[in-house]
Parts: sequence; C-alpha cells; structure tokens
Amino acid sequence: MGGLFGGVDIGATKLHAVIATADGKVLARARKKSKGKKGFDVVMQRVAAVLEKACSEANVAIGDLEAVGVGAPSPIRPDGTAVNATNLGWSDAALAASLMKCIPRPVVAENDCNLGTLGEFVYGVGQGSQSLVGLFVGTGLGGGIVLGGEMVRGPHHLAAEVGHMIIEAKGRKCGCGHIGCLEAYASKTGMGNRLRTEIEKNGRFSLLQEEEGLDLRNVRSGILARVYAAGDEVVREAVGEVAWYLGLGVANLITLLGPEVIVLGGGVLEALGEEMLESIRKSAKAATFPEVAFGDVKLVLSELGDDAVALGAIAYARSQLS
Repeated sequence: MGGLFGGVDIGATKLHAVIATADGKVLARARKKSKGKKGFDVVMQRVAAVLEKACSEANVAIGDLEAVGVGAPSPIRPDGTAVNATNLGWSDAALAASLMKCIPRPVVAENDCNLGTLGEFVYGVGQGSQSLVGLFVGTGLGGGIVLGGEMVRGPHHLAAEVGHMIIEAKGRKCGCGHIGCLEAYASKTGMGNRLRTEIEKNGRFSLLQEEEGLDLRNVRSGILARVYAAGDEVVREAVGEVAWYLGLGVANLITLLGPEVIVLGGGVLEALGEEMLESIRKSAKAATFPEVAFGDVKLVLSELGDDAVALGAIAYARSQLS
C-alpha cells in the first residue's frame, strides 16, 4: 500500500509524532509535552496538535494521510480502548474513538511496546526475520512479541506484558501491585529504588548528589550515562543489577520462545549502549537452557530509537487497512 501515514507515541511526559511513507521513510517528526495531569481530553487535543505540527513540517495536511496509528502505555483492547494507563491516570479510555473526533482520519491504537517491537520487526533490526521479542527499558519495562510475522496479543489483546514476569517470588513490590516482577528490578524505577537505598539509607556517596534538583526515583538517562562513565561505584552497581535482571528476562524468553531476534531499547539502553548490552549478554547466556540455544539468537540494541513506537504504529495502521 502506498500513501502517507501518521504515527504518534503517547508517553507519560511527551508525545512524539512521525509522518512517513508506507515503506517507513520518515518525512517529518514533531514533539510536544503530554500534560497528562490535565486529563484525557487535553492529551487527545495535544495528540491532534502534535500530528498537525508534524504534517506542517512535512508540507502535507492531515487529510492527506491514509490513516493514523497511536501507541500508549496501556493494554489496548481491539476496539482501541486503553484498559489501564497507570502513568497517565486512564482507565477504560476510548483512545481510538476519541482521537477520531479530533483527527478526521481512520485511527488505530495499540500498546506502545507492542508497536515498538513491530516497528523494529518491519522497519528496523528485525527485517528479514519471522520472530522477534522487544524489551524497552524506561520508567517501567515494556515489551512485545512477534512470532510467525504476527504480533502476539492473545484473545483479549492483553498478552506480551514481559515486564511482569515474576523473577523474585519474595522480591520487591512492583507498580502493578504484584511482588517480584522483572519491571521492579530492570527499569528506571527499579534502578531508582536501588539508588535511594544506597544513597539515602546506607549513606553511600554518589556523584548523582551533585546534580541540582535530582529526583533519584527517575534519573534522566543522560545523567546516568555521564556518572557511569565517570566511574561512580553506586551507579555502576545499580546499572549492573538492571543488566543482570534483564539478562534473566532475556534468558527466560529465549528458553520459552526461541526467537530469531531480541531487541533492547529505551532511553537507558540508548544512553549506556554496548557496555550495558555486553553485561546483559553474559547474564542471559549463563541462564539460557540449553546454553547452546543462546547462540541462535541475535541480541541487539534498537535501530529505530525514538521513532520505534511511532513507526510501529504506522505499520499497524497499514495492516489494518489492507
């Protein structure tokens, strides 16, 4: 299918829009703050506005788009309803239907990490493969699964929540309310909890304390990378813990699914890059059964970066029109 498509990544703090051709050539990008605390309707208006901005940058009108795809941090039902977007305060929000009132084009919605995975599969590192798993490290830990060229979503479109695999039966409490989820360890939230324990409770010094106005619960990835490179012991230990637990998650997915490709993305991985990836590799290889299976999997960093979700949304919109 030819034509132009729009894709929007709806995050808790930012919106990222892309205008692209059907083959994934990006013509323009635009960003705005989500302003999620102002409520669902305000976010919908801002999604329409950021899409308008991207269209303007591409010298096209919204009416020129074949369709629009959006990704949000929530399980999404087939009708485009966001079941529970915790970081945005949404529950059973009619995402696709509401956006079609603001955007005069067909709109489809899907979980953001499902779309990030699909974006890498169609336009990124997964091209030419038939199976790919994505893990995206941000405030939480999201993921997606593509098997046989199709997204795995389950009969209720609630599958592939890889961040909520239980890896410590009596471990930390996760934001979802359960105990011992992978997300509670292998995410910026999990890392923040480790940093606060070491700095505030155990009294250890970190270069992070020299950052004015720093919130240890959600340290920006660029700051983490800079302090890590400076040899900060507390940060290096915290990053090492995230890498080790991510490796366990990767090993579980290899043992269960045997995918051709596992792609790791999100701000933390983008900032810390190959060094963190190598630590994840070591952990994953040691925990994969049988160990030889690890060698059959391509474990790589995201190629699409910030565009992954928006391009995945475009690929999904294309598929729904075909």
